[in-house]
Formats: sequence, structure tokens, C-alpha cells
Amino acid sequence: MLAEIQQLTAFTRDLQRRLTLEEMLQIVVDRAAALLATGRVSARLLDAAPALRVIGRSGVGVDAIDLEAAGRRRIPVVITPNANAQAVAEGALAMLLCLAKDLRGLDALVREGRWAERDRADVRDLEGATLGIVGLGRIGRRLAELARPFGMQVLGYDPYVDELDGVGLVGLGTLFAESDYVSLHAPLTPATRGMVDAELLALAGPRAILVNLARGGLVRSLDDLLGALDSGALAAAGLDVFDPEPPDLSHPLFRHPRVLLSPHAIGMTRLSRHRIFEEMSLGMAAVLRGGRAESIANPEIYSEPPEPEEAA
Repeated sequence: MLAEIQQLTAFTRDLQRRLTLEEMLQIVVDRAAALLATGRVSARLLDAAPALRVIGRSGVGVDAIDLEAAGRRRIPVVITPNANAQAVAEGALAMLLCLAKDLRGLDALVREGRWAERDRADVRDLEGATLGIVGLGRIGRRLAELARPFGMQVLGYDPYVDELDGVGLVGLGTLFAESDYVSLHAPLTPATRGMVDAELLALAGPRAILVNLARGGLVRSLDDLLGALDSGALAAAGLDVFDPEPPDLSHPLFRHPRVLLSPHAIGMTRLSRHRIFEEMSLGMAAVLRGGRAESIANPEIYSEPPEPEEAA
């Protein structure tokens, strides 16, 4: 079943990109018992699917799903929080290493015959440097563990974490001011949307490196990021996520020589793909059999009483 779910997810993602909302409504109406959420799932879409019993999300980000509407229907939204934490943490470290060691610049020196310029290359160290992690969930904690063997000091910001071994918990401003490298791993919520803005980025440095493998919406705008690069507050940036996706490539940030880009795919390794689709398919199957999935984004549906029907 795992292979079939993976193929179906790819097909659904392609379908949602090509169809309008009206066309999607015609597909789900009176038919769908399960929905693979690869795009936006609105209240209108849910209302058009009276037979819907479960929604599956291949990841943990549910900002594109109307959880309130799903909750009213007691529809569990199955997520996969345990599947790719290691892969995303490895991806963040890989981006940091690539930018810190200026691998693309060094590669160009050889390819372009500029060997004599190697002594001017800006190759950085991780040893003795400070890594700031914004968001200390599964991925942020795993990145902290991966950073320690490099001899890095780790700072963390997460308003829901009171203590974490080996991580100095600080405020967001302090984290940006004292970190040589910053990695974003917070969920996208109304409180975190746009949390990284020009004012916060101005605190970074000197010449910090920022990577974002969480959600594009955590950064207020590409203009803020570009401004920090041009001012020298940031030495470089690595982006695996954007808002919207795919992004508008006309923005000058996408031509900046010190920006490393990935199409929201660096965490989709072979092993993590297998784990993601296995976890999602098993969770959805459990719900369809009348049971409960191990991980859902709206667990309150099992504890809160249903809302009363409106009077006719």
C-alpha cells in the first residue's frame, strides 16, 4: 500500500496544481472518504465532501489546511512528525556547511581557472561558532545534537520550551545578535508569521548566515532578507521554503550570489520519503478502519463535544 499512497500523492499534487477550486469541488463532492492534502484545503472544499473521514498530510505543516473547519466535522488531519526530522536537520546542517565553507565559490575558482584567488576565499569554521535555532521541536532538537560534535555553542528560542540540555535558551533578539549561524525551524502560525523582519535581521552579525527549512512565511518579506544581505548583517542565506511556493523568480534575491536555494525538497531523502508515506498511510488506514491515527494535527476532536446544530 505504501507505494500506491506515494504515487497517489504525487498524482494528487499535480492534479491540485492544474485544477481550479470549482473543478476540485466536482471531484470530491459526495465521493471522497479520504483526502491527501498536497495543496490548500479550505472550508469550502471540506463542505463539498460530506463523506470525508480523514485528511492526510505528508509532513507537519498544516497552515494550508482549515483545521477549524476540519474540527467542526471531527475529521482527523493525519500528520507525520516523526518521519523526516533527521533528514531536515541534516539538510539544515548541509546548507550551513555549504555556505560556511563557500563550496560554490571554491568550485568556481577551479572551473574558471582562478586558482590564484584561493587565498582570498572566505572559508569559515563551525568549531567555536554559535548556532542559533529558532524552534526546538523534533527538527530543532535534532539539529542541536548534530551541531555539538562540531564544537558549536547552541542557543535556542522557543516560547514553549523551558529547559533543554546543551542549549542556552534566550530571547529571539539575543539569539540573532549572538549567533554566527541561525536556522529556522518554527511552525507557521499567526504568531510566527513574519517574525523574522528587517529589524530582527539588523541585529544579526557580524555577517551571520541564515537558513530556513521551516516555512517561507516566517520571514516577513524577501525585501527584508535582501536588505540584510546588502547591508552586511547577513553574509549568506539558504532557503528551502518560500511564500508562496513556487516563488516569484523575478525578485532580485534569486539572483544574489550569496543565496543558496532548494525547492522545498532538501528533507525529502529516500529514507524520509519511505517513512513519511508509511506513517501517513498507516494513520489514514487506522482512521478508515474506525480507529485513531498515532499523530494528528487536531487531537482536540477526540476530547471536545461537538458543536450544537443551529436551529432551523
